[in-house]
Amino acid sequence: MTTHKFSFLSVLILFVLLSCSRQENKVAYPELNALVDSVRLQYVPDRRDNVYDISVSQWENKPVVRGITSVAEAKTGLLNRIREIRPEAIDSICVLPDENLEDRIYAIANVSVADLRTGPDYDAEMATQLLLGMPMHVLQAERGWYRVKTPEGYVAWVQRGTVIQATKTVVNEWILSKKIIFTDDYGFTYETPDEQGQRISDIVFGNVLKWEGENGRFYGISYPDGRKGYVLKPQSRLFDDWKNPVRLTGESIVRQALLLKGIPYSWGGTSVKAMDCSGFAKTVYLKHGILLRRDASQQAKTGIPIDISNSYDNLLPGDLLFFGKKAEGERKERIRHVGIYMGNKEFIHEAGFVRVNSLDPTQPHYDEGNAVELVRAARIIGAVGTEGIWNFNENPLYQIQK
Repeated sequence: MTTHKFSFLSVLILFVLLSCSRQENKVAYPELNALVDSVRLQYVPDRRDNVYDISVSQWENKPVVRGITSVAEAKTGLLNRIREIRPEAIDSICVLPDENLEDRIYAIANVSVADLRTGPDYDAEMATQLLLGMPMHVLQAERGWYRVKTPEGYVAWVQRGTVIQATKTVVNEWILSKKIIFTDDYGFTYETPDEQGQRISDIVFGNVLKWEGENGRFYGISYPDGRKGYVLKPQSRLFDDWKNPVRLTGESIVRQALLLKGIPYSWGGTSVKAMDCSGFAKTVYLKHGILLRRDASQQAKTGIPIDISNSYDNLLPGDLLFFGKKAEGERKERIRHVGIYMGNKEFIHEAGFVRVNSLDPTQPHYDEGNAVELVRAARIIGAVGTEGIWNFNENPLYQIQK
C-alpha cells in the first residue's frame, strides 16, 4: 500500500512539473535559471511583445525546464544551451498558441471597447483596449480569459465575454467581408432603421461592423457574433474606402488632435471614451488609418528621429514628442510620456484630460515639468510602412491568414 501511494505521488509531482505554467517557480539550479534569463533577453527583450515565462525546477535530481513561450526559437535556443551543461534536462516548455485551443486561435472584439489587462483577472492592471471588429491572435485560455496578441503586437488578457473566438476560416470571412467603420466619435446601433428605436449598443470611433445592405439613411450591419442592426450613414463609411492609405499632413494631425480636447485620462485607454498619453497618440493617427505601437516607450523606437539637441527648429506639426529621463552613465533612457507637436513650440497631450501646453517658458501655458524632460522626437509622416507603423492594408492581422 505504501509503495502504491509513493508511486501515485511521484506521478502527480511529475505531472505538475511537466504542466504548462505561465508563472515562474525557480526552486533549484540558479546557474540554469540565470541562463533562462539570458536567453529571454536575446529572444524576448520586451515582454509586451511576446510571452516568455520559463524556469528550471527539480524532479528526482533532474532539471525540469518548464513554462511557456510564444517564440519557438527561444525554446530551442534555451534547451540547446541548457543541455550543453545538463544533457538529462527534461523539456516541459509549451509553445503558444496552446494546443488545447485547437484551430480557434483567433478572436474578434465584440463590444465597442474591449479592455485588456496584464493578467487574467479584473484586479489586474489595465494594459490596453481593442475596438469592436478588431481581430487578434489567441495564445492561451485561462479561467474565462484569453491571452491575445493585438494587431500592433501587444500581448495582454481579454475577458472572454467581450470577444468572439474564431477559427482561421471565420476570421478570414470577417476580413474579406464588406464592412463599415464608425467615423463619428460616439453613437449607437439600432434594432430598426429608426433613431428613436431600440438601441443595440453604444458605438465609438474606429468600430468596424459587417455591411448588410442599406435602408434609407442607414446601413444594415451585423456584429461578429451575428447580431444584426442599423447604423446611421452620416456617422459611418465603407471600411475599404476609409482604410486606403491617406496623405498625412501636419495640419490634419493637429486638427484631429484638437477635436479630442477635454477627453479624460484613463490608464490603458485607447478609445475616444478615455485614453492615456500613448492611447491619445494612437487614436489621432488611427483617425488617419494608421496603427501605432501601444506604449510611449515603444512608439519612441519608431518613425524618423528628429534632432532636438539644440533647438525645436527641426520639429514639424504632427511629430511625436517623448518625455522622460535621458540615458546617463549606466542608467538607461526611460520614456514615460508622449505628446503631439503643434508648431510654435506648442504640443497637445493627454494629461488628466487632453490639453494644449507650451515648451516656451514665456507662455502662460508653459509645461515646465515636461519641457525639462523632453528626451526625443520622431516623425510619423513619411515613415508609414516602416517597423511599428502600419496602415490597415499592411498590418498582418488585417490580411488573409494563411
